[in-house]
Amino acid sequence: MIDRSAPRHDYPALAISVGIGILFVISGMAKIGDPGDFADNIFGFAILPPAFISPLALGLPPFEILCGLLMLAPRTRRVAALGLMLLSVIFFAALASALARGLTLDCGCFGVGAPSRQRMWLEAGLNVLLFAGTLIVYLRSLPKMRRLAPI
Repeated sequence: MIDRSAPRHDYPALAISVGIGILFVISGMAKIGDPGDFADNIFGFAILPPAFISPLALGLPPFEILCGLLMLAPRTRRVAALGLMLLSVIFFAALASALARGLTLDCGCFGVGAPSRQRMWLEAGLNVLLFAGTLIVYLRSLPKMRRLAPI
């Protein structure tokens, strides 16, 4: 059985959750203001068919903001961590693909910026760290199993 009555204080996971949550809210807010520029950034990766670019440019920023906000609440932290973990993997794969193909572009991760391979490598590394952080939060937010005395 799961005992949810005992208070749990996991300050490292809380700090990681708040940091990643704020990061994704800021990232989503930077993209939501100009979906046209963000769509251009997505197009630059040359991965998706054109029909998917506009819906992704419109849908991804609100999803990032939502997951970032959900990371701040203990009851929703686990599902938010899972969503952001998956996003981090997708973002890393897209950046790795672009780097492997020799593309130099602005990923649009934090709004519009100058295309730079160095920045692409940094953002790929950041996605690895975000994956690790969200994995830690996800694993630490699993319910603790506790054996209760039989009745």
